Amino acid sequence: MWLDIIIIFLLILLNGFFALSEIAIVSARKNKLETERKKGSKGALRALILRSEPDNFLSSVQVGITLIGIINGAYGGQAFAVYLVPFFEQFPVTAPFADAIALVLVVFIITYFSIVIGELVPKTMALNNPEKLAIAAAPAIHLVSIIFYPFVKLLSLSTNLINRLIGIRPRSEVVSEMELRAMLKTASREGVIDAEENIIHEQVFYFSDKRAIHLMTHRTEVEWVDIDKSREEIIQDLLQTRHSKILACRKRIDEFIGTITVRDLLLRLYKHEPFEIEDLIMEPIIVPSTLRAQKVLENFKNNHKFVAVVVDEYGSLDGIITIHDIFENLVGAIPEETDEPTADPLYFQRDENSALVSGEAPIEILTHLDEEFIVNFDKIDYATVAGFVLACINKIPFVGDTFEYDNLLFEIVDIDGNRIDKVLVTKKNRVKTES
Repeated sequence: MWLDIIIIFLLILLNGFFALSEIAIVSARKNKLETERKKGSKGALRALILRSEPDNFLSSVQVGITLIGIINGAYGGQAFAVYLVPFFEQFPVTAPFADAIALVLVVFIITYFSIVIGELVPKTMALNNPEKLAIAAAPAIHLVSIIFYPFVKLLSLSTNLINRLIGIRPRSEVVSEMELRAMLKTASREGVIDAEENIIHEQVFYFSDKRAIHLMTHRTEVEWVDIDKSREEIIQDLLQTRHSKILACRKRIDEFIGTITVRDLLLRLYKHEPFEIEDLIMEPIIVPSTLRAQKVLENFKNNHKFVAVVVDEYGSLDGIITIHDIFENLVGAIPEETDEPTADPLYFQRDENSALVSGEAPIEILTHLDEEFIVNFDKIDYATVAGFVLACINKIPFVGDTFEYDNLLFEIVDIDGNRIDKVLVTKKNRVKTES
């Protein structure tokens, strides 16, 4: 009997080894395994190879676990049931079924220990220290994969044949953008990645959806110099600007001819070199307002220029895009050295369910309050919260105007002239709770 117990216990431990190895290799971080491989660890190399061929290694592990389960049930039932049968034969009620009851009880006890010792405990250990255990277990699992390879291959071919006969086709494993974004949000909520990292990931996704019109500084915010003025007036205007680059135009902003870098002017003045204003003007990149953001970035890289002029279908200037605008659309608001300090942030979270948002804030900032808020840049021509509010109310805005959109309640709380300055955004579920 003791020999039978030892055999069953060893089989349960072997089952635990397979379960531990499976979770450890799957959960181990690739970069840590790569680090150990570079240090000369053969176990890390084996683990990386197994990770690169998951179907083969996982199937081999599953075959091993299944075989152990079958052997445990069959051998254990036969070995231990005979010791319990006499006990159940003592009672008239159970005597006719003594063999069956003894067998079921033995299988139940073996299954219990198999689940606890052979599954749950090893998997918990693997999750707590995946890299170290993966490196230790990989050589043995690699050997098991080689031994079981013919059987695994036979199973794979049989499965594929049956699937074809009943009309099942392999499903594409390509992860969609929405699925990837959902996974990143889940990882952020569970603390796997920082909230700030998730925000940057979201910004990158949004950037790929945007067009030039969503990146640009609008023409009303663009600083420009009239080169038809006198030389002294132009130099004075350039020296007073807070920007490093300024648009050069004739009489009006739509008659733009290029950009002037203030640094070039300062160098000429410092060196007392003779120059004409036209010598400072550089031809800008001109892009249509519908051009994709990635194409705008490619234009910057290919032309080695830092300012792009955005034009509409009639050739009139809509705005300009700088490298700084690109960075802000990728990582969020970045203050420039020349920016004046302000006490009003673009987004101020009042509590868990409400925020005070600047009209100048990018529309995607609303996802900070409601993760389900979706921005489809393919269908909109605005890029700010103010533009979104105007599109929704479709009238001249006034303080106190409110409207609902999906799960959010919007209220205009401040207006500067005709421009929406501040908007209070509240989750509707909180409104329902308080009412």
